Parts: sequence; structure tokens; C-alpha cells
Amino acid sequence: MTIGSDERQLISQLKQGNTDAAGALMDLHGETLMRYIYSIVGTREAAEDVFQDSWVRVMEKIHQFNKEMSFRPWLFRIARNVAYDSLRRKRRWWSLDSGQSPESGERPMEIPDSTDFGRQVVAQETVQRLLGSLSPEYREVLCLRFFQDHSYEEIAELCRLPLGTVKSRLKRGLDFLAGKMTEEEKHGDRENSLQPGERNSPGNLPL
Repeated sequence: MTIGSDERQLISQLKQGNTDAAGALMDLHGETLMRYIYSIVGTREAAEDVFQDSWVRVMEKIHQFNKEMSFRPWLFRIARNVAYDSLRRKRRWWSLDSGQSPESGERPMEIPDSTDFGRQVVAQETVQRLLGSLSPEYREVLCLRFFQDHSYEEIAELCRLPLGTVKSRLKRGLDFLAGKMTEEEKHGDRENSLQPGERNSPGNLPL
């Protein structure tokens, strides 16, 4: 995205201390930024906190921004840093409360070998829910690629990752989603095969 004349003017005003310009920039980028933050932190409440903190950080650092550069990647990198800082803090608190390693429960789940469904997988209604079971690193690149239509190169620049890592995370994330969807389909087929009196009987409930 290149900077339009209106956006460039707003950035100049913000550099001069006009905080109203921040609100106008928020109107331009707020919706996509919120979706991106949500893809990392995974809950609406956490995303709203990170969203607010990100704009505070933008106003603190706007003097460092080169207005000849594209604003959106710079904005998203700030939000990304704030989001991951938030996750690290929560992991530390959770570790102190539970006595477990901060990383336990946060590592990517085992990725089953399965067909790469690509965009067909992401188009499914259940994907938004299944994304919540992925770690933030995988959820982030999937949302950027398939919900915000960023190129591999744009994702690599935004996340400051090698291009190969971006492609690997996308592939592993898609394979995981495909595997989970296959599991759910099998479970649904099993439920449909049960007789009406068997479906909710105690003997058929998962332990």
C-alpha cells in the first residue's frame, strides 16, 4: 500500500502533535488492524487492549516514521510487537500461577499429514473456530494470507521472517486445519450413524 495524499497529510499533522490525526488514521486502518491483532492474541478483549496500546505506541514513535515509506506495514509491525509482548506477559503470569513452563500448552500441536486444502480449507465455516487452537505464530500468517490477502513477500516483511518460514508456517497451519476438519467430519459421520436413542446415551458420551 502506498501512502495517499490524505494519509500523508494526516501523518504530517500527527508528527506536529495534532492528536486528532491519530483518530483519522485509526478510521483508515482500524478494521484491518483489529482483525490482524485478533489473529495473534485470539480473544476480542485482548485484541481491544492491544489495539489501544498500539495506537499509543504509534503516537510515541511517529517522529521516527519516514513519511516517504508505506505507513501500513510500519503500523502493523508496531501492533505485532505489542501483541507478542502482551502474550509473553500473560504466559509469565500463567506460569507463576500454575507452576508450569510458560511455553507448555503454547507450542504448535502435532501436525497430521493430510491434503493441503489451501484456500478451500480457509473458506470453510469452521475454520474461524479451529484457528483458535493454533499457536499465534501459525494463526497470524494464515489470517494475513487468506483473510487479508497479503502476498508471501508482504507477510515476510511484516513479520520479519524468512520467506521459507512463512511458507512453512502456512503449510503446517493448513495441514493442521485440514486434519482437524477431517476429525470433525468423521465425528459427525459417527453421530449421524447412531440411532436416535443412542446419540446422547451415557455410554456414547466422550470421557
